[in-house]
Amino acid sequence: MNRITNISVALLALMLVVTLALPFATVANAADEATRDMARIVADLNHRPSADAKEKLREISKTGTPAEKTIADALISMNHKVSPDAKEKLGKIAHDSSVAADTRELATIVKDIHHHATVAEKQKLRGM
Repeated sequence: MNRITNISVALLALMLVVTLALPFATVANAADEATRDMARIVADLNHRPSADAKEKLREISKTGTPAEKTIADALISMNHKVSPDAKEKLGKIAHDSSVAADTRELATIVKDIHHHATVAEKQKLRGM
């Protein structure tokens, strides 16, 4: 009887952990999707985002993480390159270890972009 109780308690604990972790996994997936969307936009960028890209960036700016909002805002207002103020904010994101690695890499690329991403940067962006 004790063994059955131990197994039941263990299964209950596992179900509780999975149930509590699920909302965080959903947020992480949404964040990853926003970064991937912006990476695709930057990979195809030529001087400034297209009207369709800006619409997607505005959506990310409303719903993304603080880092994603900053990147989206920098891209929305860019014209050949991001503003000095945006460049400073992107630099902070690029060095913030609490931000996801792909998002940090994206911030670095956007911070240094001039007209369009390099071939090597486009490969990185398409891999995100």
